[in-house]
Amino acid sequence: MANVLIIDDDPHISDLLCVLADHLGHNGEYALTLKEGLSLAREERFDVVFLDVVLPDGNGLDALPELQQLANTPEVVIITGKGNTIGAELAINSGAWDYISKPASTEQYLLHMQRVLQYRSEKQASHPKLGHHNIVGRSKSITRCLNQAAKVAEKHISVSLFGETGTGKELFAKAVHDNSLRRKGPFIAVDCATIPEKLVESTLFGTKIHDLTGGSTTSEGLIAKADGGTLFLDEVGELSLALQKTLLRVLQEHTFRPVGSHNEVKSDFRLVTSTNLDLDALVQTGRFRQDLLYRLQAYTIELPSLRQRKEDIPELTRYFFNKLSIDSDAPPISISEDFMISLAAHSWPGNIRELFNVLEQIFTTHSESSEFIPIHLPVRIRVAAAQHSMLPETQNKTVLTIIQGNKSDVKKNSTKTVDLPRSELLDTNEFPELKTYREQALEQAEKLYLESLFLHCKGNINQAAKISGLSNSRIYALLKKYEIKKTYFST
Repeated sequence: MANVLIIDDDPHISDLLCVLADHLGHNGEYALTLKEGLSLAREERFDVVFLDVVLPDGNGLDALPELQQLANTPEVVIITGKGNTIGAELAINSGAWDYISKPASTEQYLLHMQRVLQYRSEKQASHPKLGHHNIVGRSKSITRCLNQAAKVAEKHISVSLFGETGTGKELFAKAVHDNSLRRKGPFIAVDCATIPEKLVESTLFGTKIHDLTGGSTTSEGLIAKADGGTLFLDEVGELSLALQKTLLRVLQEHTFRPVGSHNEVKSDFRLVTSTNLDLDALVQTGRFRQDLLYRLQAYTIELPSLRQRKEDIPELTRYFFNKLSIDSDAPPISISEDFMISLAAHSWPGNIRELFNVLEQIFTTHSESSEFIPIHLPVRIRVAAAQHSMLPETQNKTVLTIIQGNKSDVKKNSTKTVDLPRSELLDTNEFPELKTYREQALEQAEKLYLESLFLHCKGNINQAAKISGLSNSRIYALLKKYEIKKTYFST
């Protein structure tokens, strides 16, 4: 039996949907305002939420991010009047399951409810329940991690998250907490790499300072604040050996002594840790305690880098651009096919964090554009894309990302990856002659330079000539050669 929530200020529609839910053997509740609906959603676990867009106290789309962050992550069906299809499309790109356009018949409402409840049932049967908390992607590697997190979430053992910087370790830690039996308790995150060594003990354990009058002042540490919840130690490999020894005792006894105090304090917390370091290697070099490592690694989840899940880049890109559009109350912007291909060509050493920083920069500086294209990308990414495209066609990518469909409908495109054996990359018979390769490289570099130059100069020929040291006639010749439209950059 599923729980269905309807947030709609029309009592007739709310009553109808509740009756339909009951007819299908499920529980239905409704709220006539956004505030009341969100209050109900926070208190109970709903499987499906039917959400109106225009409500007396706000826009339903604004509540979508909060609904997606609930522990049970309900499926959301948008209810919209005619003329709101753009907003509904934006909502679906941001995670809504579907939308119903008003006016709708009873049969249409029933069909949508049957479909979403069937989808929900099949989803729960095939995958453990886990609120994703903005963890975006459908690749095998990220799906495996989500399933691992779901399996361990409601257990009481410690969880260790391993992955490069920017892979989303804190998001996974929060998802484990919010899907655990401690979800109503605090989630305390500690970045072990940024706390000054002299302050680590007082930050974690708190302090008790005695004054000359015999009184004392107590400052509660983060471990005490985590009582009843989850303590997340980010970059745990940065802790000193002395503090590792103290932490081991805390994990064994769940008691600790604040700095300056003679009394033990209890704290019942669940530990989740993360690191981008090889702790086994640190143990071998004597920089990490082996007994502590055993305690931390009761259950380990290894998060993939972005270059290991490049098929998720289109979905991540659409998700973040849609989030930026919603936050800035701006219409959605189209994304070209070659823009996506250029993103996939980059190695992304900073992982998802780097990707989102780049996308935010593009959204902010080119908000007037109707479509994002490769020229809007930073030069380093466009250079990587150009170099990538110049490899022989039969082996031009270690992971080849193929985005199917047309440029105007990228949101519906699918991705496919093809892994080529290392031996194929070393087959020199397929490589062009050095002269040909050099000429192609120079042409690519010239084109990239000119596109970047005119974007910087906003199409001003005189300014471009002054910066580049070329004559106006030479610039016009190069624009014609590479089919670069000067007028585009001045719009």
